Amino acid sequence: MRVSRLSLAVCAAFAAASVAVSYAAAPGPTIVGTAKFPISVKAGDYDLINQVIDLPPGGMVPKHTHGGPAVVQVLAGTVTVTDANGDKTVNTGQTFTENPGIVHWAANKGSVPARVSVSYLIPKGADVITFLK
Repeated sequence: MRVSRLSLAVCAAFAAASVAVSYAAAPGPTIVGTAKFPISVKAGDYDLINQVIDLPPGGMVPKHTHGGPAVVQVLAGTVTVTDANGDKTVNTGQTFTENPGIVHWAANKGSVPARVSVSYLIPKGADVITFLK
């Protein structure tokens, strides 16, 4: 049986239309959090690194600094961030920023696990995190 080019084109058009209709019927995304952190960086190469970190109740990330700026969003639970300015409690859905070289630490003082998403902009060759004593 011979299939004409026109028949193939018609079948392809129907297939494309059905995919377009199914995408159009799908619900769109919902933005649940946004953080804006204006920065100026020197020319050069950088790594944009994202980590998802779980902190159990009573868990902490000890005193440390970062090699570049970081944007942190709390995905679940509550995190207490401490630096030279004192404590700041950050709840689910909220964001905070961390500047390079600033000494700070974070703890889950709550009774449920906490999860954070951290995005770092790190110059090539620099350490993402440096723990301090």
